[in-house]
Amino acid sequence: MAKIVDPDQLNQDYEVYINEGTKEIFLDEAGNLDNTSPGKTSGVTLQALYSFLKEEWMTDSNLNKFKFPFKALTKFKFDFQNGWSFSDTSAGDLTIEMIRDAGWKDLDGKEYACIISLGDIHNPAADQAYYQQVAGFDQTTLDFDKTGELNEAILTYDGTSIDYRDFLKIFIREQGKTYLEGNLILDQGWATIEYDAYRMPLYNIVDPNIATADVTIDTTLPYTAMFIDYLRGNLFETWDIGTTYGTDDVVQGSDGRWYRCLVSASIAEDPATSGASSDWESYPGEREIGSGNWYAFNRIVDAGGPSAPGDLVEIYEFIQRQLRKSTDINSDAAGDAYGTVYGNVAKELAGFIGTTLATKPGVFIDNYDINDQNDMEFYDITVDNNGLDSEDVPLVSTKRTFPFVAAGTMVFSSNLIGAGKYWMYFDEAGSGNVFDSANAIIVNDNGGSPITGTINQANITFDFDYTNNVQGGRTPDENASVWIVALDLLYAEWTATQFLITKVTGLTFNVNAPDERVYAT
Repeated sequence: MAKIVDPDQLNQDYEVYINEGTKEIFLDEAGNLDNTSPGKTSGVTLQALYSFLKEEWMTDSNLNKFKFPFKALTKFKFDFQNGWSFSDTSAGDLTIEMIRDAGWKDLDGKEYACIISLGDIHNPAADQAYYQQVAGFDQTTLDFDKTGELNEAILTYDGTSIDYRDFLKIFIREQGKTYLEGNLILDQGWATIEYDAYRMPLYNIVDPNIATADVTIDTTLPYTAMFIDYLRGNLFETWDIGTTYGTDDVVQGSDGRWYRCLVSASIAEDPATSGASSDWESYPGEREIGSGNWYAFNRIVDAGGPSAPGDLVEIYEFIQRQLRKSTDINSDAAGDAYGTVYGNVAKELAGFIGTTLATKPGVFIDNYDINDQNDMEFYDITVDNNGLDSEDVPLVSTKRTFPFVAAGTMVFSSNLIGAGKYWMYFDEAGSGNVFDSANAIIVNDNGGSPITGTINQANITFDFDYTNNVQGGRTPDENASVWIVALDLLYAEWTATQFLITKVTGLTFNVNAPDERVYAT
């Protein structure tokens, strides 16, 4: 059946019961009226019920002796009047469950708001939306009465002490599907939640980046090595000598690094100076992206490295799993004492844009596989833009990406493994720095260390700052022709093989040396 919008589909003493003695109205799930999920396709609009009652008061001489139950402010907002109410029995509860498209106020002061979702829920028969009525990441939630698309009333004020009119968030988070949440006050700019109808986007689809079951994520590596850390901090401004700072205010010092205030006072010392240590500490959420560029973040996801980090999909699967838990997901790994964060009310942390994993504002990912770095985008807390909102999310966030890091694996023949050594040289870096000359230059890795060492295993990985490496006058952000030199005294001849480092990851350089047959110790 469909939602009733026509009063002609309602009948007294069948779908609608009116008790003149107690001045109570209640609905019955009978005839044209049903109470099935989803709410958008069942129940009856309060406008239709109001119109039906007017018609009954017009034609029923017994009812006409009594004052009318409702005052209609709009078709979405009604007041009970003249001593009337919905029944306070279980029939009354069922009645409230079946009212659609409007909010109302009882004579005892109770207020109900109607929440209507916009968009399609993937599986209306099973996908369960829920809501939060008290601000804070340590607060619990309630399921909506029905699965699927929403159209139902919730109590926002009990008429005495319980008042939820200053906060409402709704969520849809199902395993293997995309997530969405909405904050009625923050997103729509309302001053308060009235007894009215509110429309909020809420929809989901199958998430193509989720393939692993919860039980696997909860019990196996690399997921069990991952964690999330929430950090304290306010302000996020450039340090100024004339400003009075409070405890946990975060500033960027004259050296470009980030610091957090330990005291609440007027502090004249630049936190970058050595004498400021009693007033400031290094902010644990700063991260260097590129050489000497420091940015601030307040939520850190650890991908489980460095020994066996998860790949981008595994990181995302871990994050999404945590955001459906009703338990505390804040590891407090840095000992920052941010507080409890229940996963099912925590802000989203990351999402895929094509094949790129992009963090939400203020989120950074640590200890990931370096081969994934080029497919990651981080959104910071941008300095001097009024810091954070009421949910500790940056008001302004800027995309930050690392310089492109080429990466690959050198694969050595078995006769080189053990005591053999290798060196990677530029074919030519700048003018005159040519391999097979006294000016030959060993290639540095992304961290600035020479790519050379002992061949202790067949596969040895390397990375290279493709964007910024300027060794010997190399032109940055261009392909680099290199030579890998390898030898072992006893088992392998000297060999040199030329390769090309291009702007990709997953490079494979096979280095095969002839067996040594002449060397004598």
